[in-house]
Amino acid sequence: MRNYYDIVVIGGGIVGVFATLDLALRGASVLLLERRRICSGTSGRSHGMLHSGARYATTDPKAAEECIRENRILSEMAPHCIRDVGGFFVSVNPGEEEYHRPLLSSCRMAGIPSREVDVDLPRTLEPHITPNARSAILVPDKVVYARDLAFSALLMALTRGASVVEGAFVERIQIEGGQVTGVEASSPSGVFKIRCRGVVNAAGPWCGEVARRAGLSVEVIPAAGVMGVANANLTRHIINRMRPPSDGDILVPYAAGATIAGTTAKLAEDLDRLGVGEEDAEILLQECGEVVPALRAIGFSRLCTSVRPLIAKNVGETDLREMTRSFEVIDHSEEGARGFVTAVGGKLTTGRLIAEKAVNTIAPHLGIPTGSFTEKIRLDPPSREEAKGIEEAIEAGEVVGPLKTMIHESLEMIDGERYWSLLLPLVFSKRVGERL
Repeated sequence: MRNYYDIVVIGGGIVGVFATLDLALRGASVLLLERRRICSGTSGRSHGMLHSGARYATTDPKAAEECIRENRILSEMAPHCIRDVGGFFVSVNPGEEEYHRPLLSSCRMAGIPSREVDVDLPRTLEPHITPNARSAILVPDKVVYARDLAFSALLMALTRGASVVEGAFVERIQIEGGQVTGVEASSPSGVFKIRCRGVVNAAGPWCGEVARRAGLSVEVIPAAGVMGVANANLTRHIINRMRPPSDGDILVPYAAGATIAGTTAKLAEDLDRLGVGEEDAEILLQECGEVVPALRAIGFSRLCTSVRPLIAKNVGETDLREMTRSFEVIDHSEEGARGFVTAVGGKLTTGRLIAEKAVNTIAPHLGIPTGSFTEKIRLDPPSREEAKGIEEAIEAGEVVGPLKTMIHESLEMIDGERYWSLLLPLVFSKRVGERL
């Protein structure tokens, strides 16, 4: 591994990976540091929903518009990572039925394709839906496999010369004369120092901790969410309760024999020790079971949790459900840290866009072009020549961590052929066995 890069990206979630790719496409030398494994934090622990934006159409129109835009872009960019299952919003009581018209109107205002359908349609297509369903709206929600998407983007970044180190904990970000000059990090093999001209802080809920290592302050509201996994195919579409975002209102047909019910929202006290209580399971079973009663009979095989990095737009804002799901990119130049940019907030769905905004913010400082460099790309597997280049980078120490072995074996498997069906199952069978 080299000791100098133009820029260091901190955080190997979807924002950090896309920022790494974006920077590499613009010609910058870039190093990605991840303290655990790529996509092992918030991005890799989502419920796997590529939002149409309909969920936020009435309460958070900016986030809704961002979601539908990125839904279209990612569907074209990485079809191997996405299942176009569609989504229904379903009302199950008179109060929810009153939300039908405002939701439909707000979707149309946000540019979200939405269609009022006879309630018999979801009843026919979804035999487990409650007979109490009163009305329904069809929207373009989809299932996305975050690890597949992150790994696909990372492979392309590596073909463009990016480097990545897993298991790297950032100890200090060096600021001299009001300018970022380096990063000090520790890993199982020891402490190492990197000289650089810039840093993109893409650490999700840990953005505040990373900023403190540069002597800066970033306020992140860590909203923990619990999801339940049921070992059954309960739905074909993503099912949303027809109401503003709240606990227990989404069912996602994530994989064969697995449905994810989500989610709850409460303030996380310790980002590295997230608790799951019986009350979380009870809420999910009660609320999601109103739409799909069979869930209550089957129950959950396990519960999992993650942390959303939220931002409070208004002073004194405390309701986690009312906080925006949009994002913010902070240029810390005026705080005496030129070349330090933080990207916080947003969704898995909007990670590419967040990364693009962060890179455009720091681009003038680095002397690289601004614009949109990832919007129209296609995340195809590497060619034989590109695969050889990645192998050479691994041998040169530009890829550090367990990721190195997985990349090496996956490249041997495809041998330059463009078949994700060969590449991705091999890579992810080593890390997670199945997608759940």
